[in-house]
Amino acid sequence: MTSQKFNPFKPGSIVNQGMFVGRLEEIKAIERCLFQSKNGNPQHFLVQGERGIGKSSLLFYVDRLANGAPFTRDKFNFLTVSIDIGGCHTQLDIIRKIGRGLKSAIAARQGMKETAKGFWDWLTNWEILGVKYNKATASDFDAEEIAEELVAALDRFCLQMADSLDGVAFLIDEADRPGSDAGLGELLKLISERLTRQGCNRVVFGVAGLPTVMVRLRESHESSPRLFHTMLLEPLTLEERKRVVSIGINEANERNGVRTEITLDALELLAELSEGYPNFVQQFAYCAFEQDTDNEISDDDVASGAFNEGGAISQLGDKYFNEMYHARIASEDYRRVLDAMADYGDGWVSRKTIIAESGISETNVTNALQTLKAKGIILPDDTRRGFYKLPTNSFAAWINAIRTSRAKADATSEGAL
Repeated sequence: MTSQKFNPFKPGSIVNQGMFVGRLEEIKAIERCLFQSKNGNPQHFLVQGERGIGKSSLLFYVDRLANGAPFTRDKFNFLTVSIDIGGCHTQLDIIRKIGRGLKSAIAARQGMKETAKGFWDWLTNWEILGVKYNKATASDFDAEEIAEELVAALDRFCLQMADSLDGVAFLIDEADRPGSDAGLGELLKLISERLTRQGCNRVVFGVAGLPTVMVRLRESHESSPRLFHTMLLEPLTLEERKRVVSIGINEANERNGVRTEITLDALELLAELSEGYPNFVQQFAYCAFEQDTDNEISDDDVASGAFNEGGAISQLGDKYFNEMYHARIASEDYRRVLDAMADYGDGWVSRKTIIAESGISETNVTNALQTLKAKGIILPDDTRRGFYKLPTNSFAAWINAIRTSRAKADATSEGAL
């Protein structure tokens, strides 16, 4: 019986800085934003990217960076307030998240509750934090007035802590999820402008979300995107993917009683299967590590971990894509249209090409495109008639992995005959 081993890979979770790879240009840009903010010229930043591309892990790294973690080049000492606004529906929800985040951040700092007792007491007694309200009572609260109270209190806090803090860094994740009615862009614009008018110039906002976050911000306030230095996260390079896996194997070897090795072919296959999405790398590597029984991860271990029932492909589907590919599509022909489009990633594909490469009739392709567009599973090109694309490259990568899985299963079945 094979003994249990610590598996270092973390699918679906934020990775710590030890396994954080790549993003050097983005980190440099964020360091510049923090440096400017520390010196009284706040530069807010916005991180965009697809699901699984590593936005939350980057924000976690920035949290440590702004806190002055020892692995950083420039030393910062911001009070970092990390919040997730995925469940927020109104500006009041967002403000409450900010207030609670501030309380948690101050409570985590040794001695800060006593040093900034006035601000702590204000946060504790802040009316909106203690009032339970629902849709029927939310209209009784004036979000702008509450935001003004927050600005005034933040100004006093920053002035009081000027000698011991570089400022306050708000790191806001899942910013694409609240609808435009929640008014995130309007709120951040209001707070940043009011802080500037108060002379409080050491508060910085870092925001992360899907590429639709820009639409959400603009719909809330048309000029709010101008607040931010924007960054779009791209997939990791082949070498970066391999480095992630190697770091994980090294961590496992430090913690386990036996060494685990990985073949060059297995490392190459893991890098290719993931297509550069950090969470995909974690998922494929996790399943390959679990599949290994002889302390050497081979390409067979990678393939089995990926394609077996309950393996990486299945896990990624459950977390990200099954609804679009299975639950919302009744026809196998429609899935074949998606298969044909997946060869082009998230690039535009003409109806003519889809007909030629899907192997189904022109009528069925037309019906499929109309249905998939109506369900929001594919996007039409508003500038060209008859061109469509998948919403994200990660969806295309998963579809391609599904096709590889089917081909492998078919080959196995034919070999058994």
